[in-house]
Amino acid sequence: VKMNEDRAALILKNAEKAAQTERELNDFLAHEVRNPLAAAISATSFVSSAIYEKEPLVDEESRQSVREDIGIVKSSLQYVNDLLRSMIDMHKISSDQLTLTWSPACIRKDIFEPVVSMLYQREDNFDVQIDCSEELTILTDCIRLKQIVLNLANNSRKFVTKGFVRIGAKVVDGSVILYVEDSGPGIPVEKRDKLFDKFQSSLDSLSQGTGIGLSLCQDLAKLLNGEIVFDEDFDSGIAGCPGSRFVVHLNTGPIDLPESEDGKGRDAVSMSTGNSFPDLPKGLRILFVDDDMVLRKLFSRSVKRIAPTWDIHEASNGETAVRYVEDGDKQYDIIFLDQYMASIQKQMLGTETARELRSTGYTGIICGLSANEMEDAFLAAGANAFVIKPFPCDQEPLKAELHRILSNELDV
Repeated sequence: VKMNEDRAALILKNAEKAAQTERELNDFLAHEVRNPLAAAISATSFVSSAIYEKEPLVDEESRQSVREDIGIVKSSLQYVNDLLRSMIDMHKISSDQLTLTWSPACIRKDIFEPVVSMLYQREDNFDVQIDCSEELTILTDCIRLKQIVLNLANNSRKFVTKGFVRIGAKVVDGSVILYVEDSGPGIPVEKRDKLFDKFQSSLDSLSQGTGIGLSLCQDLAKLLNGEIVFDEDFDSGIAGCPGSRFVVHLNTGPIDLPESEDGKGRDAVSMSTGNSFPDLPKGLRILFVDDDMVLRKLFSRSVKRIAPTWDIHEASNGETAVRYVEDGDKQYDIIFLDQYMASIQKQMLGTETARELRSTGYTGIICGLSANEMEDAFLAAGANAFVIKPFPCDQEPLKAELHRILSNELDV
């Protein structure tokens, strides 16, 4: 009887803990999403009013206001998207579903330079700097380490108004450390002991700061056998801007790659990770399958900006995609498939469409799309790649994603 009572008490305790965690998550999401959405809605209202005036945007002041409001909408929605993606990654980590791919990486060329490219915005009043030798190379998961550095640098960028955001790397006592430091306002002392809590509140006055990001960075660092620490003693050297500094201890030493016979051994590391983003191949034929007409049109417009010679076709459901392929008069190099396509009748899921396409003999690239984490399901159905929606629209991230998809050709 005593054993049953203890077991019942333990079950009750675990249930209460789970309920408390769920409440904390709901409160966190309500707080973190509400503010950027409110900002986006207000900015959209201002833009709408300006556009529908009798004589809209006749002077530079009104045009500049609209540009600023559009920037608010973009950054607010990007924040919500980043938050949701981070939560998916955290779920993968907690359920041991996040797999690592270890390979040599040149820290400067494969990690830092792509991050700086993504951080750069023309209107910034501060410098984004790299402090790292050309030769420092380590064995790591390039994508996850880049994700850590980008998250930390993005946090810095939100707070800095003058001075710098600096990302660097060096070898200390035989071990490689990375750091991200800035000349921002610094982090209040009372918030420093909770920086890496899973549901840490935002640090800035608009409540759009770190949110879930630092906890995710710490989890990713631990997966890479490292850890992140906040440097309590850092000072930027700029008056009134104490700044902040996060240090990533990788707990691994540098590796020395031998030169190949043609002397290109080290350069080959950078090229192998795909961060140089050459021009996309010309004349590809694409089929984008999604029940949302707006998303189809936006995808086409975005891709045409960086691949104007691509021939892009659309379908609103899987059945139509299969028919196009079976007809034989339309051969596609890549087919993008959304998972859920609504209709008055049951439609094929994206994964079902992928299986059907493979059964017809289609050997081109299939890329699954979903707002949910469905990579394993799509790959099991015969897809070559998967992208979590929304699809990137900015040119460099979109080019990088398309190169990644094109690199996933498989023999099927």
